[in-house]
Amino acid sequence: MSRVYLNLGSNMGDSFYYLLNAISKLDKLDMTKVTKVSKFYKTKAWGYKEQNDFINCCVELETKLLPYKLLSEINNIELSLNRIREVHWGPRTIDIDIIFYDNLRIESEKLTVPHKYYKQRNFVLVPLLDIIWDKKQIIKYIDKNSFSELKEYEYSKKIGISACLLGYNVKYNGGNNYTKLYAQTLKLDYLKICPETFGGLSILRVPSEIKGDKVFSKRGEDLSEEFKIGAIKTLERLKKYGVDIIVMKSKSPSCGYGKVYDGTFTEKLIEGNGRTVEFLLENNIKIISY
Repeated sequence: MSRVYLNLGSNMGDSFYYLLNAISKLDKLDMTKVTKVSKFYKTKAWGYKEQNDFINCCVELETKLLPYKLLSEINNIELSLNRIREVHWGPRTIDIDIIFYDNLRIESEKLTVPHKYYKQRNFVLVPLLDIIWDKKQIIKYIDKNSFSELKEYEYSKKIGISACLLGYNVKYNGGNNYTKLYAQTLKLDYLKICPETFGGLSILRVPSEIKGDKVFSKRGEDLSEEFKIGAIKTLERLKKYGVDIIVMKSKSPSCGYGKVYDGTFTEKLIEGNGRTVEFLLENNIKIISY
């Protein structure tokens, strides 16, 4: 596995949502895991200064993806999060730069590693200092005169999350979908949810899938009403705690976002959303799929 350091920044829309979404997508890349995430920092724009402040962080990855393949995947993540390249160093929903890739040195039209501007950017150096193993190569470049321009950014609200992702045994088979990224690496204030148990279904239950406009168990029981109740109770809980970002388990008939199982119980995926996700989107809740 290679060790890679990335810098992420956003200054459009809900920047924290875009950063968190990008980190989730990086963690789900093939043969890749996010192993460390820095603190988040608010900083003035660099280069083209007539724009909103940025929120930045740095991420450590372990990956088997080679540099140009990783760059391609990063570009795909940026596109999926509405990155538009109109003004050089201009406003953006998300920007992801490769700073270091092991000890490699690469200079080409597509990629320069180490990143050619990292020594000049406190918004890269300071977050890197939080997570990098060799701090000496970073600290000597930090501009002490402009250090005060960076302010630590703490997301003060709760983040909604599917309880199974934190290791709670609420799946239909009594298990969970534990993910280290959310349970350990990211230090956030979570509001745990499980729409299916909110809807009155037991933890040990027959698996369910969406078919048409209804939800059926594998035994053919119509559970549409339970899933509807679960969605309503989830929204009520989110509103009670002022939550507008939620991380949902992918593919599920309640929490799936973008793709769900097709109702044949053959693990075939189709485009669509789970019942709770569909309801939350209608009520302006931002979804991150994991």
